[in-house]
Amino acid sequence: MQKKNINLKDIKVAVVFEPLYKMGGGELHLKYILEAFPNSELFTAYYDKEIVEKEFSNVKVHHSFMQYLPAKEKLRYLYLLLNPLAYKSFNFKDYDVIISLSSHFSKFAHTKGIPHIDDCMTPPKFLWQKDDRTLKKKEQMTGINKFLFSIYSFFMDTFLEDMWKKWDRQAAQKCTKIIANSNVVKERIQKFYNCDSDVIYPPVEVDKILKYPQVNRKENWYLYLGRVERYKGVHLAIKACDKLDLPLKIAGSGDDLEAMKELVDKLGAKGIVKFLGYVSEEEKYELMSRAKALILPIRGEDFGIVPVEANAFGTPVIAYADGGILETISTQNPKTGVFFDKYTVQSLVDVLKNFKSEEYTQDNCRKQAQNFASEIFVYKLQNYVKDILQSN
Repeated sequence: MQKKNINLKDIKVAVVFEPLYKMGGGELHLKYILEAFPNSELFTAYYDKEIVEKEFSNVKVHHSFMQYLPAKEKLRYLYLLLNPLAYKSFNFKDYDVIISLSSHFSKFAHTKGIPHIDDCMTPPKFLWQKDDRTLKKKEQMTGINKFLFSIYSFFMDTFLEDMWKKWDRQAAQKCTKIIANSNVVKERIQKFYNCDSDVIYPPVEVDKILKYPQVNRKENWYLYLGRVERYKGVHLAIKACDKLDLPLKIAGSGDDLEAMKELVDKLGAKGIVKFLGYVSEEEKYELMSRAKALILPIRGEDFGIVPVEANAFGTPVIAYADGGILETISTQNPKTGVFFDKYTVQSLVDVLKNFKSEEYTQDNCRKQAQNFASEIFVYKLQNYVKDILQSN
């Protein structure tokens, strides 16, 4: 039987996303899903109006009752408990397909008889991967956050948590198909949801980066770029560079920024480590293009856009051997980075001590990055959706 030909412009797509209140890797991923389907509309539990006006002005955006709740930024961890109800409240009967981009509960959006593809960035870590939780101790918090943490602590490690896990698993199992954004996430989906999934790597704006003026000569300093949080391993980078007197620039902000500054003071490493704070897109491009290497000492990364971006700038990556980064950075041909095997300062020191920038060519790094270009993501997703609709 011949399959019917499907025109992308004719597919009415409901794209469902987690609460939209900031811009980051997930939100960039979302933009390319919307771009892949001209006749798509966006559904989210709630959104920040400024972000929608700036980044999604050409998209029709639907919200739930949560849009009218007060203090959503301060209370977002508490409001997380309402997310499943918000996503269940949507009706998609006039759409051909639902695509949810989930890290928490957007996968709860279902309408009977409508194919639902969940593009899973990761199962919710606060439910399934407690070792990766980033919440601080109650004693370190003040005001409303201290109160919210008390609620969180009461909820976790009880039968309530087991119920939420069950609901989350059932929501995943109701999906027609699940996409994993890396093989690491594919393994989590199988382990936590008992579901098969297909890997499609997230979009990275490689072509945009390749148009940036190329730097012929790298400078003699290392870069950490991302959230300044202890769980990201920033302290390892600081201590290792201090031990070897290697200049390190740290670009980004986060809850542990002051603690990391205190660590630098304690080590007497102000001459070695420089904090840049939040950097603009232009500043990020300049840093990545000139750094000797990007240091990424993160555990359990789902995919990791930053190291691919670094490679697109011709910059090699020094990373902890764990998570999705093992799928993006190559130690073979082309050689685009190197890993340290133990999550210790000494393991990173050993790699930095033996790091030779002449072993890496900018062309090889760029060649590797092109495997994750946004155009590839769009092409694969379009064909994935068309295949599912043709088989129904």
